[in-house]
Amino acid sequence: MTTDESYLKMHEAYRSRGNYDVVFTDTMNKICTDVKLASVQSCLAIGPGEGKYEIGFLKRCAENVRKFVAVEPDHDSAEDLRSSLRTSMPGVVESQVTETDLQSWEGPSDPVDLILMFHVLYFLRAGERQELFKKLHDHWLTSFGFVAIVTASRTKSPGNTHMIFERLGTPSPAWEDVEADLHKAGFTKYYAHEMRLKRDFANPDESLLRFYQSNVEGPISLDDVRNAIKELYPEGQTDKGFNMIAVFKRAN
Repeated sequence: MTTDESYLKMHEAYRSRGNYDVVFTDTMNKICTDVKLASVQSCLAIGPGEGKYEIGFLKRCAENVRKFVAVEPDHDSAEDLRSSLRTSMPGVVESQVTETDLQSWEGPSDPVDLILMFHVLYFLRAGERQELFKKLHDHWLTSFGFVAIVTASRTKSPGNTHMIFERLGTPSPAWEDVEADLHKAGFTKYYAHEMRLKRDFANPDESLLRFYQSNVEGPISLDDVRNAIKELYPEGQTDKGFNMIAVFKRAN
């Protein structure tokens, strides 16, 4: 569902209610000793927004990237991404940010060494997800290329932060299903780490409500979102937010 408000503003309202930035940074500091993607020189980011976390991952785990391609539908986010690439990744000598949605995009002109999909699988149905993984494996990645994913985990556990999406009619995919689909497409797991997050739902402002409204399929009102938050998180906060960050390798 779309609104007139900038998605970047709505996402910032969502992000400000949790400790994801701190947890993600700590996670990068932990996993960079095990996730070493020195052979990666080209990267595709799908739906990276302003690219804060994708760039953070590359700088710690794949610092030799010289070519960066992104597909991002939100104009404001794409503009911020272009600026961040110039200032935060001066080693990138070739970059291209295409402003469109994934369904309308034909794919990279040449296969890349690494594909990043951070918090984008929520917007794909199971069949679409399986089709995308097959496309990544067969056409978009170089031989022995990598896919890095961040997505929700423990989505069925009581009190988890993604229960609200299910309550509003658009449940998040289970991590177990995502992993199974990647294996089916021909990938092998290289590394996985689960992050635990806190989220504050107390006194949600309109931008936060609109974030949830914009990420579900049905006609949902702001009152619907507000009532779901009150019912699911009566204490106004939870520490049961779980995200899996995982790297898979294209096996030939």
